[in-house]
Amino acid sequence: MKIVMYHYVRESVKNLPFFRYLSFSNFKKQLDFFEANFGLVSFEEFCRLKTEPDFISCLKNKILLSFDDGLKEHFSLVYPELLKRKALGIFFMPTAVLEEEKALCVHKIHYLLGHGGGGGVSSSI
Repeated sequence: MKIVMYHYVRESVKNLPFFRYLSFSNFKKQLDFFEANFGLVSFEEFCRLKTEPDFISCLKNKILLSFDDGLKEHFSLVYPELLKRKALGIFFMPTAVLEEEKALCVHKIHYLLGHGGGGGVSSSI
């Protein structure tokens, strides 16, 4: 089994011209490719591994999808697409977002870079 990890999968955001993400349409194209060439791991297949560890040999070429940071696009875009395809996605949610009710620093940095860009500045020491 191969694991492919995703982070930002979304539609374009006009006020963030430099934001790095995978467009939802390209995400669907990737899923099409994975399905055609490898197969996507289903929930049932993944659950069989608990009682039948040797079943892993049947999944050796399939793709398991994982998604970091529990972003809202994972719920609104990715999850419905995975349901349509009967594919499993494992979603990792940082608990600090829930406990502190504020964005992670890394996401704040991504949004700043997405708004203003990150290149073109040089300094000399």
